[in-house]
Amino acid sequence: MEIEFQNRKKSCKQCLMHSGIEGIIIDENGLCNQCKSHKAFNPHGEKHLIAILEKAKNNPSAYNALVPLSGGKDSTYVLYLAVKKYGLKVLVYSYDNGFMSQMAKDNIQNALKECGSDHIWVKHDAEMLRKLYRTTLVNSGEICGVCGVGIERSMLKLTEAYKIPIILLGHSPTEANSFSKENIYDPNRLKSILKTNPKIEKDEIKRFFVYPELNFITSFLYTKTGKFGRKINLLYYPENPSDKEISKIIKKEMGWKEPEQYEYTRHFDCKAEPFTNYIREKRIGSSRRLPQLCNMIRNNEISREEALKIYETDSKKVDLTDYDSILNDLKIDKEELKKIEKIPLYVFNENLSKANKIFARVRKLLKAN
Repeated sequence: MEIEFQNRKKSCKQCLMHSGIEGIIIDENGLCNQCKSHKAFNPHGEKHLIAILEKAKNNPSAYNALVPLSGGKDSTYVLYLAVKKYGLKVLVYSYDNGFMSQMAKDNIQNALKECGSDHIWVKHDAEMLRKLYRTTLVNSGEICGVCGVGIERSMLKLTEAYKIPIILLGHSPTEANSFSKENIYDPNRLKSILKTNPKIEKDEIKRFFVYPELNFITSFLYTKTGKFGRKINLLYYPENPSDKEISKIIKKEMGWKEPEQYEYTRHFDCKAEPFTNYIREKRIGSSRRLPQLCNMIRNNEISREEALKIYETDSKKVDLTDYDSILNDLKIDKEELKKIEKIPLYVFNENLSKANKIFARVRKLLKAN
């Protein structure tokens, strides 16, 4: 595997990043730009989190918080913290994206049994979702934007319907730098991609987006006025245990299970994950897995040698038949797949939401100051 990384051009001597990945630059000393700019994660502070949670507890709603639960590691740990550590009354919701694994569904049921919280499933029409996935894959080279928007819009709707003050998200600091830079969640961009397919009806797009005209600015205003719950990245506040320690906690307390053949598992809850990583490798030069392992190296959770071994072992264990099941489901043939692999980065970026661009610039300026 080390040879493979070297063949991909220059590799970072500290992590596993290489110059074949979009945006990665290796300097003359052999360090990548992400390692050079890396700063140890500094939690916001548990006292700030407790203040937010206490305010939510004083809200007259039947629920203090909404917890999106995928059955994966981070969201299960967030539910554990919310209910068993902080004593919140939560509404749990799960978004069935059409690719949810059986193990994820079992983990959801086990967690609900352990915490005794109310739970809601959200699922769009299967054929409509299939059209959305296929259209974005063929035209832009990815499908995760559809899932991400579906999750976000449905959780906003639930907080509006049940008047829930906060949403406790399971985003982990370990996942920094592992997401696409293609603005795949931008609503205008996604709509422009979907409109290339005349078989997708306008009403279907409206049903999927829930709030068809929503953008970052209006979403921010609706959150400030209480229409939507405030998003809280719970894992960014306290000092968190290591990845392995989190696994031990939720296995004991929440009946959580993970595939035995993988180490440091993430996103096994989605059966499409191996396929989406394959496409990312072709288009971007890296799956989501690689940056996560690199962050663990930088955080001194594992050594470079351990990370390399894990990456190599996991890559060998990927069941390639998963690709065929996704391709068959989306009716993608081998010739179409070859074209998808060559789709350039940032297609449809000319259709990005102007409101979102303005919001992003203002937010960046405020952070800088």
